[in-house]
Amino acid sequence: MDFISCDWGTTHFRLRWSDNSGNREIQTDEGAARLAARGGDRAAVYRETLDRGLEALGAPRDLPVVLSGMASSTLGWKELPYARLPFALDGSSAVWERLDARTILVSGFCSDSDMVRGEETQALGIAATLGTALADPACWILPGTHSKHLEVRSGFIVGVRTFMTGELFDLLTHHSVLRHTTDALAPFDADAFAEGVEAARQGPVTGALFQARTRQVLGGKPASANASFLSGLLVGAELEPLTRRECPLLIAASGALRTAYSTAARRLGLEPRLTLVESTSLTARGQEVLLRRLPVVP
Repeated sequence: MDFISCDWGTTHFRLRWSDNSGNREIQTDEGAARLAARGGDRAAVYRETLDRGLEALGAPRDLPVVLSGMASSTLGWKELPYARLPFALDGSSAVWERLDARTILVSGFCSDSDMVRGEETQALGIAATLGTALADPACWILPGTHSKHLEVRSGFIVGVRTFMTGELFDLLTHHSVLRHTTDALAPFDADAFAEGVEAARQGPVTGALFQARTRQVLGGKPASANASFLSGLLVGAELEPLTRRECPLLIAASGALRTAYSTAARRLGLEPRLTLVESTSLTARGQEVLLRRLPVVP
């Protein structure tokens, strides 16, 4: 389908349009947190930001626009209620609202103790992409600032758990004593990362974090290697409990996150039951699933 995909995160605003000539995409730092901080008429601020993005994208004015992520949150354009688990992977459980004839806002889903906004479209995209090749039951891992583990059974998401892995890495490397001995922008160091994963096996993680400092002070390790060690420790701590389960695993990620999570999974012995999925187009694919279900506006 020809439409505009919008992923409105807490820190970033992304628009993607795929047509016969390829993919066009823009990304800015006008995420939900920044827009909410401006005050004033929230809907008007979001509308103006979207209109500028669409103009920059150069897409036709009559194409549908599907918004997911934080645009439906308390920080967003308009707050929508969560869908409740179980959440059907054919999109029939989704909560959505038309903001106008062109613009469609999609909400997330929640359990009694956890919630998702944005990853619901990724999950629908996984199901649509893999189809009958999906393992069932399974655990799907969607890495990010707040990594999501989704429990999937019989065509439904039946459980969700959030891990603050990415946010913890950012906080520790910028706002803790570890900022003096880590370089968050350094290239990936596979050996140091593997050492971090192994340290996570020993647990608890709070007892291993300070090693990112002692490795430099006592062992002379550079800040670049210590950042990879810390990343391995945090990702390893997230994935290590899965070694005590037997269900198939799926990791949907791209770029540096794909490298980190797949490396940690291999180090933990999870590779034999692991499927890796490229995540770049999953949000748009899931939004298309929803768009096909919506009634046509006359």
